[in-house]
Amino acid sequence: MSTPRSLFALRMIPLLGCILLSGAAAAQTTSANEWTWMGGSDTVGSSGLIPGVYGTQGAAAPGNMPGSRVDAVSWTDGSGRFWLFGGLYPTTPLQYLNDLWMFNPTTSEWTWMGGSSNASCTATVGCGASGVYGTLQSPAAANMPGGREEAMSWTDNQGNFWLYGGDGFDSIGQLGVLNDLWEFNPTTGQWTWMGGNNTVPGNGYGRGGVYGTQGVFAAANNPGALMMANVWIDRSGNAWLFGGWGSDADGLNGLPNNLWELRPSTNEWAWMGGNSTFGSANPWYIPSLYGTLATPAPGNTPGSRWQAASWTDSNGNLWLFGGQGYDSKGNSGYLNELWEFNTSTSEWAWMGGSQILNCTQYGQGYCDQPGVYGTLGTAASGNLPGSRAGGNYWTDSGGRFWLFGGYGFDAKGVWSSLNDLWEFNPSTKEWAWMGGDSAGNGGGIYGALGVPSPGNLPGGRHGASGWTDSVGNFWLFAGNALDANDMIGLPNDLWVYEPSNTTNLPAPGFTVSGTAVTVTAGATTGNISTITLTPLGGFTGSVALTAAITSSPAGAASIPNLNFGATTPVPTAGVVGTASLTILTTAGQGPVCISATQTPGGGPWYVGGGAVLACMLLLGIPAQRRDWRAMLGFAFLSLTLAAGAVSCGGGGGTEKACGTAIVAGTTPGAYVITVTATSGTIAQTGTVALTVQ
Repeated sequence: MSTPRSLFALRMIPLLGCILLSGAAAAQTTSANEWTWMGGSDTVGSSGLIPGVYGTQGAAAPGNMPGSRVDAVSWTDGSGRFWLFGGLYPTTPLQYLNDLWMFNPTTSEWTWMGGSSNASCTATVGCGASGVYGTLQSPAAANMPGGREEAMSWTDNQGNFWLYGGDGFDSIGQLGVLNDLWEFNPTTGQWTWMGGNNTVPGNGYGRGGVYGTQGVFAAANNPGALMMANVWIDRSGNAWLFGGWGSDADGLNGLPNNLWELRPSTNEWAWMGGNSTFGSANPWYIPSLYGTLATPAPGNTPGSRWQAASWTDSNGNLWLFGGQGYDSKGNSGYLNELWEFNTSTSEWAWMGGSQILNCTQYGQGYCDQPGVYGTLGTAASGNLPGSRAGGNYWTDSGGRFWLFGGYGFDAKGVWSSLNDLWEFNPSTKEWAWMGGDSAGNGGGIYGALGVPSPGNLPGGRHGASGWTDSVGNFWLFAGNALDANDMIGLPNDLWVYEPSNTTNLPAPGFTVSGTAVTVTAGATTGNISTITLTPLGGFTGSVALTAAITSSPAGAASIPNLNFGATTPVPTAGVVGTASLTILTTAGQGPVCISATQTPGGGPWYVGGGAVLACMLLLGIPAQRRDWRAMLGFAFLSLTLAAGAVSCGGGGGTEKACGTAIVAGTTPGAYVITVTATSGTIAQTGTVALTVQ
């Protein structure tokens, strides 16, 4: 089966309108529960599209602005800057972008960082830049992923950006669903092709997955061709992928429901759940297996879907909402179910929403459930967003989930472009409608550029890009939207929203803690403390760690050494970060042979052999010149006598004495290790209890 170009019609809305270009706001202004229009166009042109203003590559400027696009990918770096890559510029024929942009929310300026700025296209199906892959796992300045849309992206615990798959162009200009894995280092500005294939089997095709053994990481494993899937990052910094459109283990195209985990430290994948093939019952999808509400079980599995919303909670569990896919009966449409996956037990739990969609109004392909909005700003157990796909989602600094817009169904069950804003509290399991319209197809209310207002509101949209800044504000860019004139198209507008809970949050920062360690002197296992950094107030910086022993047993002669190795600095990127502190101790030895030229503690030559020099000074120099030299000689002699020295006899023998001694190891007892974490002007300390036996 070829790549489903017909799917594009389900995800795009006709493009009409008029144009007015606006620059970025000069400075960021926010107010709780209010939207601020920060830049870009508030209307669309006659073509429904806004071209980009690229400026000079690598140079920020007030006039720079990415052009219209839908289904791009985004990241936030350790300095709180936003990055944007690729997406679809839907002319006829379609243009697949591979331009890379960086936005600084402090200066409100965009910088074109790489990729092609040429939007011309003469192909009949679609066009875009081919990928420049270079050598596998070798970064290079010339490397660049090809033009693509609907790829998956995430930021690891080291602050590097990752990109997987999408619908786009391979190394030889073929258009298909990709299975390539890329890493981008924002410090060096270089891409690295990390895995997967650099070609597709042919135009319109993708490669099948290599599943291996479930739950087992292996270098040969790969999810296969994939687009429109969901991504999470767990507390260990591992990436998880679920669903989307792609290829199964047999190379058949469709909607898989498999779950994958990637360990960036080893660059290996493991198939963690779901089906490896579609089977014969359903030729290209897998229905949901719900089980009992709010009860995790090994057999529970969300069904096939694409463009769902996803979050990671404070316990490291993965959450999934909605998407376009299939219910328990195989009905095709827009879902409103909520799922939770426990990464420790590897079990799913169905947490809310409908098992069976309503197909009476629109029929297959548009089966749905309307939203239950309740009272604005009030959480309630009966509230639930309507069925949808392609919305934006964030997690705030208090651990609550937020969902905005998408294309789906409003309070009256009307298929619409949505601009409603929802908050979900994973502790109470309740939704609250926080803003926007309960009726769909609402246009944008922009207000004044850079000025927050209770009346401001982005128009209904899907396929937009989003970020969270260092103080917990949510940012939204472009997508397929309704503009200020209620015209449907692709503006390139930029918005920021301050959720209400950020006003009472602590200042951005972090706490530091470490696990206690009990170790036998000289042990090489069990001697590692896990240092945990927990961000506060939306902190997203990079943290450097140092450690020192600040309390030790009375009279300790030998204390442990401490080593972070290559784990510092430690970027937390807005999520809990960890580092390993290695505690090095020495075991006692004895009895050991000690030569005459070395003390049991490994002292310098003058403690033992210094007697020779003393004798030379005293005996080898005429008596009338021995005055000051005699004093120096006696000083050396006193050291040798304390260590059991050789005498100053005139025999001239060369034999060295050898005695035995006990070499003490690390002094046993209780120690306190103080770990200091710094990021710019922020410094915090934590302690680790160490017991040496």
